[in-house]
Amino acid sequence: MVPFVFLVSSIFLPFNDNWNHIIDNVLYDYFVNSLSLALGVGFCTFIIGTVTAWLTSVYDFPFRKLISWLLLMPLAMPAYIIAITYVGIINSVNFLPDIRNLFGAIIMISLVLYPYVYILARGAFLEQSKELYENSRILGASQFQIFLKISMPMARPAIILGVTLAAMEALADYGTVEFLGVPTFTTGIFRTWFGMNDMVTATQMATLLLSIVFIFVFIEQQSRRKVRYTENIKTQSKLNYKITSKRNKFLIVAICFLPLTFGFIVPFFQLIYWSVFVSNENWDSNFFNIVNDTLILSFCAAIIISLISILVTYIKRFSPNSITNKFMQIITLGYAIPAPVVAIAVLLPFASFDNYVNQLLISVFNFPIGLVFSGTFFILIFAYCVRFLTVSSRTIKSGLDSISLATDEAAMSLGANTKTILSKIHFPMLKTSLLTSFLIVFIDVMKELPLTTILRPFNFNTLSVKAFELASDEKIADASNSAIMIVLAGMIPVIFITKNILGKRNKV
Repeated sequence: MVPFVFLVSSIFLPFNDNWNHIIDNVLYDYFVNSLSLALGVGFCTFIIGTVTAWLTSVYDFPFRKLISWLLLMPLAMPAYIIAITYVGIINSVNFLPDIRNLFGAIIMISLVLYPYVYILARGAFLEQSKELYENSRILGASQFQIFLKISMPMARPAIILGVTLAAMEALADYGTVEFLGVPTFTTGIFRTWFGMNDMVTATQMATLLLSIVFIFVFIEQQSRRKVRYTENIKTQSKLNYKITSKRNKFLIVAICFLPLTFGFIVPFFQLIYWSVFVSNENWDSNFFNIVNDTLILSFCAAIIISLISILVTYIKRFSPNSITNKFMQIITLGYAIPAPVVAIAVLLPFASFDNYVNQLLISVFNFPIGLVFSGTFFILIFAYCVRFLTVSSRTIKSGLDSISLATDEAAMSLGANTKTILSKIHFPMLKTSLLTSFLIVFIDVMKELPLTTILRPFNFNTLSVKAFELASDEKIADASNSAIMIVLAGMIPVIFITKNILGKRNKV
């Protein structure tokens, strides 16, 4: 809470002359581009994710199981990596259109974010009953009518959630839009802070962006506040896969392979080609030191965030009406907040506290201790907690919700305390959720760019920062080594999630 109180308090500071320049020249572009990016990515991910989810859930076609989990692989590809790759491909040929514009940014981000919609929509489609489908067919409804008027409206909560996540990720993106030269609020905050050397105005811009984000979150929540979707799935049989003609099977495979090809296969093998035949960057000790630092940072952040998430979810479970739980609900909104905003929000209070402590020690002992919080890994881990606590806590909460409260009551009646219930009952039953939470945060931290760029200690580098710096210096092929390591690490949680979630039709 404290970081965002510091952030919002910036509106009470005087607005300087830089604001006049921003309002007159770039604020309109920032707003229009950010809104267009969020809406464009939301629309594209809705189309790609919903259509592929429907096809893999309803139709029987060759390699259906393989394609079903391969469609999640673009999650392992950071948006800025895919943008770097396609710019390099386009630069090497003359007939492809330039993607360094708003349209290109929408396509690049959509290609890696559609799995958010796909996995949630597919889970909703798989839970729809065969009886409902057959009754619709008896009444004369076509396949398209069933999809448009029955299946998709029933899956609306899952689809809207996926689209919202994708749109928020697009609004928070920095690496892709900066590399493609699209001015948005996130790039504007960076330019104001580092280009104009004006942290006050950058903070006020971050507050404005934060307000816009919360307006969108509020509208989305209000849109489904009074809507309820229920279905007695326990008494209904699951939808059978529909047999179709060879021509339609070929068409379905082609449709499903299209986003997979452009979202993962092409950029991944292009990175491998650059790494082997073109790159001047060696897999030397310096490179593996960066790999080691990235893995250690990601591991530590994932462990700490997972432990905090366990605490948050247990407070919600055992004290749902407490004041502490209300604060926890606010804290877990961090994933909807763009990373540059989070960076500024945490840097302000910690930098102020460090300066205060240094001045106090100098005046009393004439001994400064330096930047203990804002200049070390502490602030970086803290920022990761703010940003990714939502993802981790919701993953663990979904597993904890599957454990009936009656189980806790039975254990307590036998004399077990909360600690015993946690260690002897819940932990063994939450192994999958805990591991999933750890892996998701691990790869999110590996891919994170703006937070790490702003808050990293001096002389510390990560794979994401290294890849972006090389690409920004027009050394796109040289960035391939770092990019490949990020993608390979990202494939591990994607495969795990696919095996343990999508493989179980009734537990998505």
